[in-house]
Order: sequence, then C-alpha cells, then structure tokens
Amino acid sequence: MRNTLRKIAITTGVASAAIVLGTTQAMAVPATTWTVSPDPAPFTAVSTNTVLEAGGIPMTCPEAGASGTGFSATGNPGHVADISGAYFGTSAAPCTSILGPVEPVTDTSSPWQIQAVDYDAATGVTSGYIDSISAEVTVLSCTFTVSGEVNATYTNDSDVLSVEAGGDHLLIVSGATSGCAGLISDGMNPSFTGDYAVDGVDSIVGS
Repeated sequence: MRNTLRKIAITTGVASAAIVLGTTQAMAVPATTWTVSPDPAPFTAVSTNTVLEAGGIPMTCPEAGASGTGFSATGNPGHVADISGAYFGTSAAPCTSILGPVEPVTDTSSPWQIQAVDYDAATGVTSGYIDSISAEVTVLSCTFTVSGEVNATYTNDSDVLSVEAGGDHLLIVSGATSGCAGLISDGMNPSFTGDYAVDGVDSIVGS
C-alpha cells in the first residue's frame, strides 16, 4: 500500500547514551543482542530538516515523518524496527525546490527496516542503516523513483534518529521520465539527510 507523502522530508541525531545506526563511532563495537525498550515499541518520528538532493537540485521538506514499531532482536545486523508509514511535507508545509513543488509518494508495502550494527556502551549510541526504502518523487513534469538504503543513528538521551545516504548505504534513481530532461537520470545516487525526533522508543542497547 502506498502512502502519499504530503510533499517530502525525513530524520535524526546524536548524543550520550544513544543509538547510532550507520556511521561507526570511535568506541562502537559489533553487537549480536539488541534490547529495545519498551518491547514492542510503537513509535512516531518527525523531522523539520529533511533534504533530498538529486542532479544538484535540493528538495527540502519543512516537515517529514514516519511511524512504525521497534522490537528486540538478535544477530548482526539486528533488525530492530520496521517503518510502516512515512510522509514528506504537509498541506501547510509542503516540500519545495528551485524548480517548483515536490510531491513524493512513499511505498511502505514492504516496511523499511532499521538494522542495528554497532553499539557504543560509553555513549549509548547504536549505528546501522535503514534498508528497503522506496518512494516516487514528482517535481513538475519530472517523476522518478528513489530506492535503497541510508545510514542511520539513534541517540537514547535525545531520542533522535539521524539519517544520511553515503558510503555503503546509498539511494539510487530509477524510472526517470522524459520530463526530467536529463537533470535527474537513472543511476544517480541522490544525497539524503534528516534528523527525526522519535516518540515511543526509550532506548536501544546492544551487547
């Protein structure tokens, strides 16, 4: 089932006693047992600084959000949460670009999965990535699909989930229509950043 992202954005942060999903921290070590509190943990997340940039064109969303469920897990990576709903932009705060309004539609029929890899016991930060991401983006007559993975970090103290595409976890453009006029084309790896304030997850701890 597709969820219309009223118009574009997504999410997160860092601090002491945190969970970092993606970029390895100095004292972070791989973990195989992941304890999410509470368990299960239905959550919502809201971002005010989500930006997708493709073809040198930043597409900014003053509000973006996600919802899903966190849960304890074993393994490395450890599948600690599913994102079952996401939106970018609202009617009051739509996503925009220099070319005009941006209208994304997310596909969470297969939930986006948060995978935990490393945990820093000193700071409480878990690092990992989010996979199975899929969304269709329309800017005027240009429509394209963005899919793939992004790095992610979750900080227990601040309850912030931060995301950034890069390194081994990239997004890729496909299905670009003729209206994109070569500005955005298949095979591009767009950048994506955002910090999401999470409500519902108290902590993620790896051991």
